[in-house]
Amino acid sequence: MRVALLLVRFAAAVVGDERYREQWEADVVGARELGMSPFGVAFGAVRAAVAIPSKGAVVAGIGPLGIALKHAGTSRGRVVVIAVVSALLLLGGVVMLFA
Repeated sequence: MRVALLLVRFAAAVVGDERYREQWEADVVGARELGMSPFGVAFGAVRAAVAIPSKGAVVAGIGPLGIALKHAGTSRGRVVVIAVVSALLLLGGVVMLFA
């Protein structure tokens, strides 16, 4: 559930609205009571973050998120894709170090 909450916080940071973070966190926490997967709810929040108009980049990150935010003038979907691909490449490099 912690990973699902982190995904929701990332999605809310991309949108730039505190209301969404609070609502999506409550949805993730309450998902089990309704027989739903918290990861499914978190994935839905990430998909919604791509579709919701942004209030601007409110997170100044380093690494994959920082690279993605440099392209904040592009569509939010492209920013999310850049962040995810960069994170996967970084993770692959770390795995290769220890393999």
